[in-house]
Amino acid sequence: MPEKTKNVEINGRKFILKKMDARTGSFMLFKLMKLLPSIIENLDIEKIDLENLSLDSLKKLNLTKMLEPVFEMPEKEFSYIQDNCLKVVDELLNAGAQPILQKSGEWGVNDIADNLGLVTNLTIQSLVFNVMGFFEGSPLTSLLGNVNSFQQNSKI
Repeated sequence: MPEKTKNVEINGRKFILKKMDARTGSFMLFKLMKLLPSIIENLDIEKIDLENLSLDSLKKLNLTKMLEPVFEMPEKEFSYIQDNCLKVVDELLNAGAQPILQKSGEWGVNDIADNLGLVTNLTIQSLVFNVMGFFEGSPLTSLLGNVNSFQQNSKI
């Protein structure tokens, strides 16, 4: 049975990633599938060590070309993806779990609204956690898993 939650720690803060509902998750998957052909086409997997993913190995990739479809994504579409990724993330505080983004779109946790690195990190980790199961058994599973571990351990 797939995991429904995952605990992650970023810069000493504890977060809980949760699964999206199936309809939202499948829509996210279709959005991602639209981007993947161009990303995969420009991914030179032989240039990186999937077992020991590092900034140095990522520097060997042409990330600008590889992520071009993401950079060209309309703001409304990006906001939809990011909002839905962040709505399923809670921060574990002394008083209990607190959603970092309320259903209304308002921030639910102090000092996150202007923390670009943390918001980006949580968005990526939530997206990977929610769509990873679809890629089970494919080479992308290893890449996505290592990117997720790298994100979790980096100070981005």
